[in-house]
Parts: sequence; structure tokens; C-alpha cells
Amino acid sequence: MTMKETDHFKKASILTITIVIGFVIAYELYWRGRGFIPAFNDDKVLWAAQRKEIYQTPKAATIFIGSSRSRFDIDIPTWEQLTGEDAVQLAFGGTSPRPVLHNLARDEQFKGKVVIDIAEQIFFLVDTVRAERAAQEAIGYYVEETPAQSVSAAINFFLESNVVLLEEGRFGLNALLGEIEMKNRPGIFARPSFPKEFSMLSFERQSKFTPMFLASPVLQQAQLEARAKLIASVKSKHVKGKQLEVFLAEIKKSIDKIRSRGGDIIFIRQPSDGASLEREKSLCPREEYWDRLLKYTNTKGYYFSDYKALTQFKCVDESHLSPDDAKAYTRELISIIKRDGEFLQTKRTQ
Repeated sequence: MTMKETDHFKKASILTITIVIGFVIAYELYWRGRGFIPAFNDDKVLWAAQRKEIYQTPKAATIFIGSSRSRFDIDIPTWEQLTGEDAVQLAFGGTSPRPVLHNLARDEQFKGKVVIDIAEQIFFLVDTVRAERAAQEAIGYYVEETPAQSVSAAINFFLESNVVLLEEGRFGLNALLGEIEMKNRPGIFARPSFPKEFSMLSFERQSKFTPMFLASPVLQQAQLEARAKLIASVKSKHVKGKQLEVFLAEIKKSIDKIRSRGGDIIFIRQPSDGASLEREKSLCPREEYWDRLLKYTNTKGYYFSDYKALTQFKCVDESHLSPDDAKAYTRELISIIKRDGEFLQTKRTQ
């Protein structure tokens, strides 16, 4: 390569790097200008990082498993402040807690307390592959994570905590392409996209509605419509008869394993309202599912509508509480649990 060619190559390289850096800065400033702040990707890597915390907490830990209501409705700082215990959030949005429960049961080192959030329409689904996919993938990653992946994750967490556009679930190319409205071909269903402003995730895996979403009736209506389309697309079938008996036996087996090591379990039915609550009650009648689950497993449960203090909260999107309500709800829930038994009065160590 001649000196002239080398010079041209250097100039082209500098120009390319300048353009890339300029684009990244402009892209970052654009989203920040829209009101977004750095948040974390809701992925298996972050879940694995929190899964490790059940052994490393300085105080007795309470583990939360379930679906998105657990992540929105349980305010972690409030729980830790009022109980004096650490809280580890291992719930997944739209995913059954069964795989995580079984994983904890198989873990001979785990001797802690577990709060299981029950969203009946997800928990009792026949289609376990779909209902448990995210949890199974995360557990697999946690078990097989290499030291190199662990170091890479730590670097990514640092970057994600400072750079908005690194949240791929909202600002990655696939997320942007998914927002393009296209007519579906016959027999093909495209998953509706929720507004970017819907929620954000902390390192502790706490989900919160963004201020933009809470301030916009338009965005809230868009979220309700997208959620209705998604629900309508799913042909829900739930376990019944002998299949339900086998299902409950598996749940009880895992619960008994945790208890045999000194751990403890409770079930929580978080608030929902409007059309969502009516649909859930129709699909999974309480006496057939919730009541039977508690009796079969001999486990204490807290159903929100049984307590006046828990029925005062209205869900923003028929399914999740606002950040302020989550703090108040968590305070009330803790008060009820403390009055009712020893779950929060017995200190457990890992």
C-alpha cells in the first residue's frame, strides 16, 4: 500500500468513526430528550445475577417468584425497610413461577422464604412450554454461565446503568422494527407491541411505570388495546380433573422439599380489576384453583379481595399498580402477613 493509499485509508477510518460516534450520541440524546432514563434489559443475564443473590445477602432473604404483578406491585425498598430482610425478585413477566419453584426446591443450599405470586390464567396453563419459556431459558443460563460470561455481564450492567440506548428491548433494531404496523398474512399473528413508555426495569428487577406513561391517558389506552389483542390471540386451556391433581402434586413436592430444609412458602394473589379480573375469574374460578391450591399444598395464601386494605388500590392497566400505590400496597401486605403468622417473624439464613 502506497503512502497516498494509506493516507486515504486513515481519513476514511477517521470519518467512519466520527460518523458512528456522532450517530450514537445523537441517538442517545434523542431518547433522553423524550424523557427516557437508563434502565436494564429484562433478560436471562440479569435474572441470573439476581439468582446468585439468594446466597450472598447479608440478611435473611425473601425470594419473590411469579409473573409481572410481583415485579410491579412489590416495592423492594419498602419490603426491605419494614421487614429488615433482603428481597430478591426472580419473577418473570407473562411467565409461570413453576420452573423457578422447582429450581429452588432442587437447590440443597436454599433454605429461605418464598413468596409465590399466582396469576391463575398463567400459573394453571396446560401449555407449559409457552408459559414457562423465559424461566427455563434463564435457569439454563444460570446453571451454565461461564466466568467469562459473568465478567461480561458485570461490564454490561455498568454500561446499561449509564446509557439509555443499550436497553435492547426498547431501543434495539428488532424493537424498532416491531413497532411498524403491518397487516398480518392469513394465519399469521404478530405480537402487538406495548408503548415504549410502558415501564422500566431496575437492576433489582423492579418494574415501574414510567412517568410518561402515568401522565398519558393515550398511552394507557394504547397499552390496554395491545394487551387485549394479545390475550385474544391466546387460546387458553387450563389444567382440570386428573391433570390438575398431578399438577398440584408436583407443586406440593417442591414446596415440601423447601420446607424440609427449614424454608417457608406463602402464596399471594395480587390485585387486578376491570375486564382483566372478570376474565381471570371466569377462566379459573377461585374455588376450583386458588382454594384448592392452598388446601392441597397446606400453604397460607393472601387473596387481595379478602382484605379491605388491599382492595383500595386501582390498577393502572387493569393488572399492575403505580409506583406510589406499590409502596402503599406493600406496606399493607406486610402488615397483614405479620399479623397473620410467623412468615415474616422467623429469620431464616441461607
